[in-house]
Amino acid sequence: MEQREDNTERIHRERRKRQSSSIPKTTTLLCPLGLILEILLRLPVKSVLRFRCVSKLWLSTTTDPYFTNSYEARSSTRPSLLMFFKNKDKLFVFTFPHHNQNSKELHSYSQHVDSYHIKYPKYCCFPFTESVHGLISFRISTKPIIWNPTMRQFLILPKPEKSWKGLSVFLGYDPVEGKHKLMCMNRDNTSDECRVLTLGSAQEKWRRIKTNLKHRSILRYYGQCINGVIYYQAYIDQMGFISNPTIMSFEVRSEKFDTITLPSGSFANMLIPYQGRLACVNNTMDDVNGGITLWTLEDAEKHIWSCKLFLAPLAHYDRSLKTDFKLDGITHAGEFIYVPSTFLKSFYVLYFDPKKNSFRKVEFRGTADEVFRLSHGLGNKKVNRLYTFSHHVTSF
Repeated sequence: MEQREDNTERIHRERRKRQSSSIPKTTTLLCPLGLILEILLRLPVKSVLRFRCVSKLWLSTTTDPYFTNSYEARSSTRPSLLMFFKNKDKLFVFTFPHHNQNSKELHSYSQHVDSYHIKYPKYCCFPFTESVHGLISFRISTKPIIWNPTMRQFLILPKPEKSWKGLSVFLGYDPVEGKHKLMCMNRDNTSDECRVLTLGSAQEKWRRIKTNLKHRSILRYYGQCINGVIYYQAYIDQMGFISNPTIMSFEVRSEKFDTITLPSGSFANMLIPYQGRLACVNNTMDDVNGGITLWTLEDAEKHIWSCKLFLAPLAHYDRSLKTDFKLDGITHAGEFIYVPSTFLKSFYVLYFDPKKNSFRKVEFRGTADEVFRLSHGLGNKKVNRLYTFSHHVTSF
């Protein structure tokens, strides 16, 4: 009897086993890699960096050169406004999108995309500079520093030349090979050579490069890297006599220097990219004759410039504005970007459309508000030194 029950139980177990094996198991649906990459490319930088901590697969996916290059290329078509200020030993960093030009609102609001604070290297000097394909250069005495705001990292480089007591630093980017290069010169004396370092390789060292012309850069003006060429203003030493200001060009890929004569009778308050070309800007900010003279380099070899004059009396825009504004650049759509030199609790940007001869004001909420100030010990002090970069892009 017991044997019959055992056989019956065994038959039932085998039947249940056969039935369970015949039930289809849940199928894992695999998302195509192309779709995954397309989703990742649309995410904010902060989210992409968080995914790197999820697994080795996500880390390898988001650090793959194809992904990083694609992400940076997408970012370069939509540059952001990067702003930071110092407080004690910290930098407070904010990134904003450029507001939509098609908006019909003359006064609109926007939220900042990202913000953080970070300790910066001690004794770091922050001269006027630019964001070059996502990287920004500073210096400590005669040591250059590279800052990557996306990765929140500082890289202190060795001295390019031990005997130099002063340093001029220019950062460039070669879009063909996708490499950043740092070009440094003696700040105090004219010289016919410089030092060049290619970033991204531990084996790279400073190289001595001849400049063809004995010159020194003009300290109060910073350079611009446009389409793989660094442009900066300089004085040329001509048989012991210093020339009028001229523009030097340094091609990042070939590491060759050249000179470009400024338009006759003109000077440049700043150099900016305009419609993919170098432009010199003379900006006057008085109440009556406020305007912008824009010289655009049409032919670098023949030194041909074209001139446009825009009337932009900023003081007439709003008499209630009690802060100074500075021209910081031009958007891809051709709008002039004015940013405040100081701010208290609200931060806003003015965009001037030369075609319509009109301003519009975009206020960015959540920037150094009361909660932010209390949590970081800022109190009610006005931020008097504001650093802005109007064409910042993501760089991994």
